[in-house]
Amino acid sequence: MFSFSVSRLILKHFARATFLLLGLFTNVVLAQDHVPLHDGNQKISSADRIAYILINSLPDSGVKKGLQRYYEILNPRAYEGDAEVAYNNTGLSLYFDQQFRHNACFADKALRFYHNIKTTTKSTQKTNPEDLRHSRTSLGDTAGSSRPDLPAGWLFQKALTFTKGNANAALSLIGLCGHDDIRQGSYFNEEAEDKLLKEGFTYDDLYRIPEVAGEEETFCPTREADFYIARSLAKKADISDSLKKRILEVQYPGKKAVQIASKNYHVLGAAFMTCQMIEAGMNPYLAIQVETTAANLYRGIRLCQNIEEPARMFWKLQKMPEILRRPFAYTFEEAVVRKTLDRGLNKECTMKKIETDPLCELLYKVGSGFDLTSPRAQERAKAALEKYLDMMIPSGVYTSWNITGQIAGISIPCTRDQLFGPHPFMKWLVSQAHLPLNICGKGLSLESCRKALNTLRTWEVDFDWTVSQHLAGAQFAARVCKPLPEGQTSFQAFCN
Repeated sequence: MFSFSVSRLILKHFARATFLLLGLFTNVVLAQDHVPLHDGNQKISSADRIAYILINSLPDSGVKKGLQRYYEILNPRAYEGDAEVAYNNTGLSLYFDQQFRHNACFADKALRFYHNIKTTTKSTQKTNPEDLRHSRTSLGDTAGSSRPDLPAGWLFQKALTFTKGNANAALSLIGLCGHDDIRQGSYFNEEAEDKLLKEGFTYDDLYRIPEVAGEEETFCPTREADFYIARSLAKKADISDSLKKRILEVQYPGKKAVQIASKNYHVLGAAFMTCQMIEAGMNPYLAIQVETTAANLYRGIRLCQNIEEPARMFWKLQKMPEILRRPFAYTFEEAVVRKTLDRGLNKECTMKKIETDPLCELLYKVGSGFDLTSPRAQERAKAALEKYLDMMIPSGVYTSWNITGQIAGISIPCTRDQLFGPHPFMKWLVSQAHLPLNICGKGLSLESCRKALNTLRTWEVDFDWTVSQHLAGAQFAARVCKPLPEGQTSFQAFCN
């Protein structure tokens, strides 16, 4: 029975990746939460290689054309490594740059559209510094509800007025800046700019001064602008209220909805990408599946980037004889902290020794220095170690239960699918202290197990948040976008 379940789970993943094809190559139009990640290019390069082969081996069809369009826009080769997924939509920005640079009609409409956005809506949400709210559009902000001055669907309807009612072109206009709320790209078209300047627009009318030194001038809205408010495409183009409540409960306990950024650019970017697949010939329902699968795998790449190094450290320490032979009364984490502090107290560590001694490596990683002979240095090192363990332990537990790692030489992103470990309901009971049972094992204390389980819950909610936003954007695109004749794109409509 167990082997059957494992086989079914593995087949499920293989079928998902093969059938949808782009699952393994995407870095998607998505969340850029800007957390420090480790460099590497394994998952992007592995995925790029697989996707290219699979897509081009398909027979000519709407599916193939839709995937080719998706692949062309994302352009995985534009990324220097997995870490760049968290910071930039590089491939997408380059695609828009090409469209903007070589299509003066599109550039003209885009400059007019974003000038209109700039002059008719707010550029920040926190108008009073004393307000206890986020300066960006928040989980508590929705067009047509908390903001009655902005009807649900206002942004899409405004875009339609610039595209003569063409929904595909409207989502291309929105996607230009809506695929992210920073680093959207730097776009320039001299012909379009000269035309608007001759009409009486000024340079300051069209562009805004960058908020951060070194950034290029742009016409895209600030990340605090109304442009990014939820339900700007439609009332249904948003995540559910129940998910918003769960996000607050699990990830931000004690916070209010208006204090948490909504990250609605996920919805806008997903709507554009899904629309592009549909106009290239893909069935709308399949396009939704592709986009949501891509979101799942993007979030997996992001999670792997964060946990792979702490997890590697966890397993090195788990296998260390000195830790394995700890006194029975010591938990794993207690032994790690004590032994590591002893290394520093006795000045046993050197730069060369971190290559062979995991405890010295840990001391180096937390940045406390190798000499802990002073009480203050010991105190700082202990605090740093405990903080690192708060990430290291859940990372190790996650990799022992969930599907991730290398399979047949291919680097598989982290997933929500659990292969080993306890039932999710059991994990919830323990994490909420309803059941005094240590289900983590590995010599951890019950308290560490609970903390790890609660951290895992925040990661699971991250998956739900990202995927649900992409689903909302994709479903909206499926309702309004239409396939175009072969060889045509929505960008050509701007010259009609």
